[in-house]
Amino acid sequence: MARGALVRWLRGLDASELGELLRRRPDALTAPSPGDLTALAARLSTRTAVADVVATLPLPALQVIEALAGLGEAPIPRARLAAELNLAPDDSSLDATLRVLSQRALVWPEGDDLWTSTGLELEPTAERAFDPIPPAPALGPADRGAIRTAAGQSAAALLDHAAALLAEAAEHPLARQRNGGVAARELARLAAELGLDEPLVAHFADVVLQAGLLAPEGAHLVPTTAALADEPAPDRLARLLSGWWSGPPLRRVVIRVLHDLPPDTAVHGTESLAPLVRWTAPLPARAVTSPPPLRAVPSSGSPSSPDGAVSPSSAGRAGSFSSSDRPVSPSPAGRAGPTLEDAVSGVVAEATLLGVCVMTEPDAFSISPLGRALADGRPIAEVAERLLPAPPLRVTPAASVLVCEDVPLLDEVVSALGLERLAPTVAASPSPVPSLLAALRELGHRAEQSGPKVTVRRPAPAPPGARRPKPTVDPGELARRLAVPMQRGASPLEQIRHRAPQLRPEQAQLLADAVEHGTPVWIRYVDANGRASERVIENAELSGTVIEAWCRLRRDDRAFTLDNIVAVARPRH
Repeated sequence: MARGALVRWLRGLDASELGELLRRRPDALTAPSPGDLTALAARLSTRTAVADVVATLPLPALQVIEALAGLGEAPIPRARLAAELNLAPDDSSLDATLRVLSQRALVWPEGDDLWTSTGLELEPTAERAFDPIPPAPALGPADRGAIRTAAGQSAAALLDHAAALLAEAAEHPLARQRNGGVAARELARLAAELGLDEPLVAHFADVVLQAGLLAPEGAHLVPTTAALADEPAPDRLARLLSGWWSGPPLRRVVIRVLHDLPPDTAVHGTESLAPLVRWTAPLPARAVTSPPPLRAVPSSGSPSSPDGAVSPSSAGRAGSFSSSDRPVSPSPAGRAGPTLEDAVSGVVAEATLLGVCVMTEPDAFSISPLGRALADGRPIAEVAERLLPAPPLRVTPAASVLVCEDVPLLDEVVSALGLERLAPTVAASPSPVPSLLAALRELGHRAEQSGPKVTVRRPAPAPPGARRPKPTVDPGELARRLAVPMQRGASPLEQIRHRAPQLRPEQAQLLADAVEHGTPVWIRYVDANGRASERVIENAELSGTVIEAWCRLRRDDRAFTLDNIVAVARPRH
């Protein structure tokens, strides 16, 4: 029943409303795109996809769906939900929360009733009173220039520590634990070799592992091919930070919460930030059940902070890392265990050592440009290029120099030919100019010579008619195609024009004639894997988004999705 209610509700949305829903539910856009609202409703109700969306909900939205879970089977009268939350039925905060849920197809209205997605699997909880207002952390001003400088220093230190650790692993493979991590005895040895505290070495080793720069080989961990590559510093930093970012969900929650605070501000104490983290993503916050997180402690001689965070002076160099600088607060049940504040403090400490956050005062911290790039999904290497301290002067022997303003193209060429990167747009080659030109042209690139300098450009664009990959589904385009109500009695031509907008008017008319009169028609069809074929079909019938017909090529009945028919014509014979 809920699936049918979802289809009815989707049918009542206009194209802009449906487009906004699809932008918030990109899981529904995977290929092949849903052909109608029934297929879309099935996609939106998948349990795995729904669980992923629920994990991103703020506290009031989670409180509403958990309250609905305790009120029995849908539909639930809205007035009953309001009473359960001790709210008036027309409460504006309830309106706003239900709008958040409907924009994600988790809860939607039908008259005075509310339906819930069949993919929801939450249990009712005894959560505190409905809380629609996010808590405000204690904020103070922060100096943007000082943040950039400190973040660059921490990022450079991370690169140095990672390089030293990988060099040691290349010379002496690291014994590994059964869980895949570095063995405890190796951490002690590395700490002595690198001059760092053991917990700090463990932290950097985890980052290197998460970045895919160490891999198992028997009972040991050795550097991977990527670790041994001569990678530019910004690219190596991007690899390390991306590995860290892919770890526990709480990392992403904390950094995104910091990202959404007013610019040029710093948070005073993790105890001030933890309530906002809990409100923003309550499910990841509830899941904090790991052992007490590591805390950063400044090196001797640098100012310490009440919450054990890294001071600005120690953010860019080795400090010590401790999990016992203060007792862990007892859990609500009275037993010792990690608290959300402990976990948030641990994330901030890790992020500070990586240059993702910066300590602006002994008890205050702020997000850095690297953290903002992670939260926004922007290329980290581009930010790192401007942030990392300039390297010292160096001399590199080269027989020729390659210049390319297209940085991704130069990445490909450097990797393919084993060149040495000198700058984002410059690389050096030990080969003389003629050899370099020949190698570039063999790769299919356009290259020009000017003295010892070679300039490379991408090949000319493919000629018209060349096969190109199918474009990604655009939410707005899909919404416009799905949102137009298919009125009862609409002619085959009207339905085909709506479902197959890629066809020219005369082609849509030919296909409609074939449906109405059963006459043969030629089509060019592209399947879900991008393979094109030419068919002659007859006795065609229109069934929603599909043409069912006898296929002369296959000598059998076949179904052809309308939006995959790219051309229609009269049969040649």
